[in-house]
Amino acid sequence: MRVFPGGGKVCVGVRVSPSSSRVEVRGPYGERLKVALSAPPEDNRANHQLEEVLAEWLDVGREQVGVQAGHASRDKVVAFTGIDQAELRTRLERLLRERQERTGAR
Repeated sequence: MRVFPGGGKVCVGVRVSPSSSRVEVRGPYGERLKVALSAPPEDNRANHQLEEVLAEWLDVGREQVGVQAGHASRDKVVAFTGIDQAELRTRLERLLRERQERTGAR
């Protein structure tokens, strides 16, 4: 998964599946993180839910997470402040490892 600098922030690509039956990390999607969201894409609700769940899963403040690009697309760039690239990569890897252990997925 690619973690990269962008505008003084640290960014990661995310592929979302809005209006899903549950909120979950689905795993890597090329260089992106695939996330299922229960919120619909209308009225920016899926973007807001994505920011909230990433903040919770990666143990950062909600104000540190924001959709930077792809607001109306399934493919988004999410920017983080107050965390460096190495730490964000470590937390993402831990999130994926925990998902794999829970589901037995590869």
